Amino acid sequence: MADLPVDARRVVDELTAIRQAAGMSPRSWSPSETFEGVLIEATQPLVHESQHVEWLHRNWDLGALLAPPPARGVKGLVRRIVHRLVMAVMAPYFARLQDYLGVNVRAIDAVSKRVDEIGTNQLRLIGAVRRDMIDFAHNVDKRLDG
Repeated sequence: MADLPVDARRVVDELTAIRQAAGMSPRSWSPSETFEGVLIEATQPLVHESQHVEWLHRNWDLGALLAPPPARGVKGLVRRIVHRLVMAVMAPYFARLQDYLGVNVRAIDAVSKRVDEIGTNQLRLIGAVRRDMIDFAHNVDKRLDG
């Protein structure tokens, strides 16, 4: 920082003059209210715990849908025969579809966890920046006073 040709005292004096010309005291400065809004809205539920991800976890397994029909009698016999015919032709497709759905659910799970991590880290950083800005404002006030 010593290499920079900036005189901090001159910058503070210019900022003070601008604020006083506008009729505002530097002591009344506080961080932007947008920080408060972001921190208040941080109580949103995690993406990983959303209804959509839960639905995917409950419904990705096609085993129950592909099981033979449990009905008895002539109607049940016809349904089981049709089921066997359909499964004889479509079983490889259904197996690949089941694998595809499983991979998608795992990928969505990983992405939603990462999104939650990034969001949490961003809120933590915003809080840290806000605290630093408040400390900076107090330090500027102290410098201006003495």
